[in-house]
Amino acid sequence: MAEYDDTVVSEHDGIQELDNQLPRWWVILFQASIVFAVIYLFWFHVLGLGKGQEKKYADMKAQAEAAQAARQSALMASMDLTTPSQLPDVISEGSEIYTANCASCHHSTGRGLIGPNLTDAYWIHGASFEDQMHILKKGVLEKGMPAWDSILSLRQRHAVASYLYSIRGSQPPDPRAPEGELVEGSDSPEYAL
Repeated sequence: MAEYDDTVVSEHDGIQELDNQLPRWWVILFQASIVFAVIYLFWFHVLGLGKGQEKKYADMKAQAEAAQAARQSALMASMDLTTPSQLPDVISEGSEIYTANCASCHHSTGRGLIGPNLTDAYWIHGASFEDQMHILKKGVLEKGMPAWDSILSLRQRHAVASYLYSIRGSQPPDPRAPEGELVEGSDSPEYAL
């Protein structure tokens, strides 16, 4: 129990301040909080041994990225990327990506604008699926075709190439004049399947 001293230290406006001791539990709690603060400071900020919010976030982010990479690898292992997909979901995804990124040069129908017609049997850099995957990855910079490997994932490039295969021979209105070499039968979606 705290000891009280009724000695008046000061008096202002009729209020007397007594020289009372603080309760012992309060003093112990105050001293413990100072000790805790010093230990916390050294543990987390000086020595760096504890996991603060930044470290926990970085660890969780690394785990999520590893899990995503594992899912992506499993998906890629289950897909045959050497042939075009005929799954409606893949074709639909390819169509969306094509419309967002390629239609400005090749038109939404693939008939060609600045870039060549993608629906006919004439090809500048090859008509095979592997050729299209290579062009999507590396681009043709001298012709203005950008490389998409740093922008689109392998799965997305496969979806776009699969969509391009699906629009072969679609004969859109007002196509761009043929460019490149004629590859017989390449204007059919079944070419080289």
